[in-house]
Amino acid sequence: MNYDDDQDITELSRTTFMDMKEALLAAEERADLHMMAADTCGLTGLLNRRGLERRTNNRDWGWYVVADLDGFKAAQDQPGRGHAYGDEVLIEFADFLMMNTRQRDMRARDLLAARIGGDEFALWTETRAGARRIKEAIRAWSSKDDEVTASAGMGADLESAD
Repeated sequence: MNYDDDQDITELSRTTFMDMKEALLAAEERADLHMMAADTCGLTGLLNRRGLERRTNNRDWGWYVVADLDGFKAAQDQPGRGHAYGDEVLIEFADFLMMNTRQRDMRARDLLAARIGGDEFALWTETRAGARRIKEAIRAWSSKDDEVTASAGMGADLESAD
């Protein structure tokens, strides 16, 4: 083997390594996107139950606020409305939560908002005062057509907040 062959092998190894590194980074990026999608409600953009639990797991402090939409099913079941109306109300409430709880980034550590099922939402915040403020804001909310309102409770865990 002469010097040129060694140089070719070294260059080939470097190129192969760089290709493998790029492929690995791309795979990590795809995995992060899949994980984020698995932790997020596709309709509202909020976390889902799994995402909320993953981000609050192993925390022995903080407060939960659980909100239910009152009158949601009856309003959705009115003739001519259906699931499209229900989706609009869910999105409207999720937007309200994000705007009025300062949640702009799903990675925020001091406040998390999630749609945990149907017309039920949960928020986690670090302080009791913050939870109280969120609970009162939720209780004052109503849909644009005033047919759906929200009730909320708070506690140190999801069960007691519900």
